[in-house]
Amino acid sequence: MMSDPHDLARAFTRTFAHVEYCLKRSGYLRPKRDVAEADWDAFARDLGPAFFKAMIDKEIAKTLIGEPPRRLLADLRWSPEIPTPLTNVHSLIIEGVCRVRNSYHHGEKFVGGPEGQYDRDRVLVAEAHAVLDEAVAWSHLIKN
Repeated sequence: MMSDPHDLARAFTRTFAHVEYCLKRSGYLRPKRDVAEADWDAFARDLGPAFFKAMIDKEIAKTLIGEPPRRLLADLRWSPEIPTPLTNVHSLIIEGVCRVRNSYHHGEKFVGGPEGQYDRDRVLVAEAHAVLDEAVAWSHLIKN
């Protein structure tokens, strides 16, 4: 029997929230803000190109990298119509991991869509979680 995909997504969002907490307390703060916001751009930059290559070599994010999640536009169309593969660590973290989290958080995962979308959502969540776990280990962000 297939497990509830929301359990998978909730585990991912718990990890994401904890990583965001750790980013802020490790100095990864978006500059010139009145509120503390995690600087995912700086974190991605510090992971560096070798991290992106490692994710490709490990083959843990084939869909996330090869057919990344799209953005929902104001007219409720998904953009781009046909996504292009991610090509660097910044796009993997921002357009991959963060976008999957945002899509789930805002109710756009596991709600139907074209044939195969439900399974695709499950794969994207699992791969985004795997990449996030790898990023934490790579960066030594969380000591324990």
